[in-house]
Amino acid sequence: MECAGWTVPGLLHFRSKRTPQAIAQWQLVPNGQWIQGTWSEYCGAVASIACGFRRLGLVEGDRVGIMAASSKEWDFAQLGILAAGGIAIGLDPHGLDEHTQEIAHRCEFAGVVLTNPALLDKLGDEARRRLRYVVSIEPTTQTGIATLDSMIAELADEARWNRAQPDSTATIIFTSGTTGTPKGIEYSHRQMCLATTAILSAFPDLRDGSRLACWLPLSNLFQRMINLCAISRGAQTFYVADPREIMRYAPQIAPHVFIGVPRFYEKLYAGIQEALGEKPAWQQWLAQWALRIGDRHATALRAGLPPGLELTLKLAVAERLVLRQLRGILGPNLQFMISGSAPMPVWLLEHFHAIGLPVLEAYGLSENIIPVSLNRPGHFRFGSVGNPLPGCEVRLAEDSELLVRGPGVFHGYFGDDNAETRIDNDGFLTSGDFAHIDDEGFITLIGRKSEIFKTSTGRRVAPSSIESQLRQLDQVEYAVVFGAGRTQPTALLAVGKALWQEDEHRYCQQLRAEAARVLAPLPTYLRPAALALTTQMFTLAGGELTANLKMRRRNIEQNFSFVLDELNMHIDKAAGAPFETLSKDGLVLFLSL
Repeated sequence: MECAGWTVPGLLHFRSKRTPQAIAQWQLVPNGQWIQGTWSEYCGAVASIACGFRRLGLVEGDRVGIMAASSKEWDFAQLGILAAGGIAIGLDPHGLDEHTQEIAHRCEFAGVVLTNPALLDKLGDEARRRLRYVVSIEPTTQTGIATLDSMIAELADEARWNRAQPDSTATIIFTSGTTGTPKGIEYSHRQMCLATTAILSAFPDLRDGSRLACWLPLSNLFQRMINLCAISRGAQTFYVADPREIMRYAPQIAPHVFIGVPRFYEKLYAGIQEALGEKPAWQQWLAQWALRIGDRHATALRAGLPPGLELTLKLAVAERLVLRQLRGILGPNLQFMISGSAPMPVWLLEHFHAIGLPVLEAYGLSENIIPVSLNRPGHFRFGSVGNPLPGCEVRLAEDSELLVRGPGVFHGYFGDDNAETRIDNDGFLTSGDFAHIDDEGFITLIGRKSEIFKTSTGRRVAPSSIESQLRQLDQVEYAVVFGAGRTQPTALLAVGKALWQEDEHRYCQQLRAEAARVLAPLPTYLRPAALALTTQMFTLAGGELTANLKMRRRNIEQNFSFVLDELNMHIDKAAGAPFETLSKDGLVLFLSL
């Protein structure tokens, strides 16, 4: 980092000098081919764009929005803005217009980089009038709009293209807003470099030439930080513009490490199970046998026990006949996967480990750019979020809330000088999460303070532990648990297919049996008294989900209040007797457990 001058463009410049002709990026072109670019070409493009922005009038401290799909151009634009002395702010091209307009209003953009000029409409009239310059990634002849290609074609000032300063603001991110209006958080170049160093310290296997998929939106800091890690370590980045296409291209990319969110891994496992279910009976039996052997071996590894000769021999057969093929779904190079943004169910972690694909959970806070903790290859514990990263000092408050202190912690919310910063007198950031730290330093999250509720019997309930079990049920897309002030929790499930419309009673019998199985590990007081099932999916547009696919519980409770009220009415009316009934419109199924 010293050689890079503690700036993000400095990281790229140092990498380019070190391995100029090594492959840096791969991008798909319309004919389906992957086109490569070198570190020298990457750095040259950024240098030209930086000089181009200054010709357009960018001055130090200008805030510039980027609204485009994941692509090398996104990274070119980001680093070009930073090298010119500006502040790069990611915008989701598929986000709600009102959210985009709120961010544009608060940031007072001097300029924007867009896929095409049509996206200007998402900014709103006020923000558009304020813009001094607009850059389009796609070709355009519209007057007053520059194109990124024309900027790249211009010669750069080799000596003065990077004017970024270590302690100047590099980016402003906005919290997901699960419980209210998103808040802006500023981070400097130095803080981004510190975060990059901390992440890479946990993954020494990531090295020159490693292959990484960039498929999560670059408006999200999570993916952007992984791309910065690729620059620092010299790894190759493969851009997938449409996240829905990642499984199509993953075997071609053949990543060494795969980054995802829990919802992706849930869908991936469901897809594997569905594919196995379509095989002939003898192949299904063989696959289930191999998975049981894989699970026995994985369980022994986690316990630190030798597998024994018999299990080792059986595993070799299971590997050759089944497990190796299952792992190949994401290419032949994959060593492990990383999950962030939300908790992942332990049962799902164990299932992937049985295949031979450990998923390592990470934990971070918007208000601390350095991830708080990570599970590492060879040093992980399912159900925990791993050990703290360098630069993160953690401790527990008296009520068991996790506190963190370090150079990555923010200094307050953007544009809100009077806001409470959540930092105590000792410099510790309050995380909002209850946690436990064991003797080996592994952190286990108990639940969000804002989500935990009390039943009428005085029991504290962390809904996430119940929801993770309910997501094992067939066809369940989302599960959200309520129950404040009631004797037992209840749950709302968004399901993929209205199976009950074929045979409601039979479906209820099957669901009761499955629910009893998946909820059995929980104490009685945590088991829902009843379920409401709906085929109405939670969506970003409906306000039920954030851009990171986290549930907005408050919005869900409000949007589905009529369903929850009716569910509670059935519970009270039944007085402990079983019930199963459809709503009047036939779109919601109410089922006692």
